[in-house]
Amino acid sequence: MPLVVVTGHPSSGKSTRAQDLKEKLEERIAALQPNDPGYGVTVILHSDESLGIVKERYRESVSEKSVRGTQISAVKRDLGRKTIVILDSLAYIKGFRYQLHCESKAMGTPYCLLHIIAPTESCYKWNEERDLTKDTKWDKDLIDALIMRYEEPNHLNRWDSPLVPVPYDEPLPFESIWESIILKKAPRPNSATVLKQATTGNFLQQLDKHTSDVISKILQFQQLQSVGGEVLIDREKELLISLPPTTVSVAQLQRIRRSYIALNRMRTIEEDRIVPLFVDYLNAHLNNDE
Repeated sequence: MPLVVVTGHPSSGKSTRAQDLKEKLEERIAALQPNDPGYGVTVILHSDESLGIVKERYRESVSEKSVRGTQISAVKRDLGRKTIVILDSLAYIKGFRYQLHCESKAMGTPYCLLHIIAPTESCYKWNEERDLTKDTKWDKDLIDALIMRYEEPNHLNRWDSPLVPVPYDEPLPFESIWESIILKKAPRPNSATVLKQATTGNFLQQLDKHTSDVISKILQFQQLQSVGGEVLIDREKELLISLPPTTVSVAQLQRIRRSYIALNRMRTIEEDRIVPLFVDYLNAHLNNDE
């Protein structure tokens, strides 16, 4: 069942809208008949509060990475055929929204992004009305920094689509959301995430060898050019890996490689597609594995 991500500036009204959506979904589902789309589905809402995430964890990159990991784990745990998952999250990094989109697509379930739009002046005003002692209020410098960092959703990006803008002073467009997550057909999973029965005995050896060769080329490149750049993997096929503007560690590369192997070990793909798919996988994850 679907994943709905609610994004927006701090104190823009995201949590209120997320709770409103949960209640409206539960009300609609309760009125459905057995043959209706969405019948019998459970709605789960995850937020910073429900996941035990305090606002100070957004101040440093290391602790914020842990926040995103906690949110992704909760989504992966609860996404299923009979569950709608609503994630109330800042989700201000487009790479994180891409990762959530990929998790949803890998499950073959619909995805929807709600962008709560409010003027920054209103966000500051509403934040001042919060209770600091209950960790509902953002520090002024932190809310400033998060608003500056926010990467606006763009409906042209597949990871931001379908995009449902929700102005702060307008009603929740529930029917549009219901159509996006229940009535529309779910996207097909990427070929790199669809499990098929393995048929060749040496496939795992080829998978291990080719992915290891790609990692070696990245490490050799970094020895010559320490930070960032593009690694040419195959000139004929124009396969390039774009490295982030930081040094990529061996552990980070091997972690992504093991994840790719785990996704593909139970099926066989053509040998000449192993490297192109792995290059795509690396490009999708390197800049998001922060």
